[in-house]
Amino acid sequence: MASEKWTVKNVLEWTTKYLKKVSLSPRVDAEMLLSYATSQSRLWLYTHFDEYLNDDALKRYREFIKKRYEGVPVHHIIGKKSFMALEFKINDKVLVPRPETEELVERVIVDAKREKWLKIVEIGCGSGVISVSIAKYIPDCEIWAIDVNENAIALTKENAKIHNVSEKIHVGTYGMEPLSPDIVVSNPPYLTKKEWQELPQLHKEPYNALVGGEDGNELYKFILKRYSPKIFYFEIAHPFRQSLKNFFEKEGFSYEIINDMSGRNRIAVVRKR
Repeated sequence: MASEKWTVKNVLEWTTKYLKKVSLSPRVDAEMLLSYATSQSRLWLYTHFDEYLNDDALKRYREFIKKRYEGVPVHHIIGKKSFMALEFKINDKVLVPRPETEELVERVIVDAKREKWLKIVEIGCGSGVISVSIAKYIPDCEIWAIDVNENAIALTKENAKIHNVSEKIHVGTYGMEPLSPDIVVSNPPYLTKKEWQELPQLHKEPYNALVGGEDGNELYKFILKRYSPKIFYFEIAHPFRQSLKNFFEKEGFSYEIINDMSGRNRIAVVRKR
């Protein structure tokens, strides 16, 4: 992108072509980064196609595009992500929340409201999107959000404060939470080391938030042995891994596997028989 006058339309068209090599959604990436660089909404971009960008905005935009081309996720660059109709702060020390995880949270909220389950433990809270969303949509619940990453703990506390649910969420590391709550929910790291190696597009995100050991099942096993809730809710890899299925059955757990909207195995609802 040479130093010349660029309109909003020209810049978006050029960037969309440039990012096709590294992104599955180059146009969306281009719009989000230009919106961030100009401090304007994406709607504003569409109503100002012929407007020229000033030098400061172009300089910021070039820096953002360079990072995106190097594989840095868009939401790590802009520092925020929408989830469950709420906006969350994120950073490069935590996983970018995925749309599929919203389906996990929606299932927890629906079941918890119906059954009046109010004491909830989340393992691996990351940016806090699961715990904060549940706290926001279940008025009387109490949540313990657990992580071993100090940055994740600080970020969850910050997001809980932003959304005015701090008094309902206890954030910290293992040892502060009840071992027999109503619900344990987790989107644990579930890639195998081999799977991670074969997905270079994920290599700019934190390894420990993605990889669950050699077989991808380490945190599931830990959670299922440590806690005795009424019910567990997990996000799982697609397809449902045979080694995890074997563990559930060997340890005496019954389970229901729920597909996401794209038809992929996504949620395991697990109970002790």
